[in-house]
Amino acid sequence: MSRAHAIAVALALLVGVAPAVPAVAQPGGQCASFRVEWNRGVLSPTAEKLEGFVYNDSSCVVTDVRIHVVAVDSEGRPIAETLGWVYGDIAVGARGYFVLPLPDAPAADYRVDVLSFDQVSSRPFPVQPSEAP
Repeated sequence: MSRAHAIAVALALLVGVAPAVPAVAQPGGQCASFRVEWNRGVLSPTAEKLEGFVYNDSSCVVTDVRIHVVAVDSEGRPIAETLGWVYGDIAVGARGYFVLPLPDAPAADYRVDVLSFDQVSSRPFPVQPSEAP
């Protein structure tokens, strides 16, 4: 096997096994329309949690939604941050649940945004009409 042929085969193998890269939520994109509702709660006697829902207001089915949480002080300045996931698919018009531990820094409030997601479909899955007996 020639050196050029070996390099071509190696490149083809690399391209074939490259992992999928998630789509980043771009403002104004057809799949980047989300709302987030959340609450603080008690995770354990020594830790708090942030839990809530990401609502998919886009025209796309999405999955593996990554959320970015920023803890802010009473003047709105960031003091800590963390990342979390909404696992599973979120259909068009549906919502996905998330829960994550909060940073130890005492915060007055939190900002929660969608950081990234994977697009599953650009439209809802069609419903097949049932056949009459």
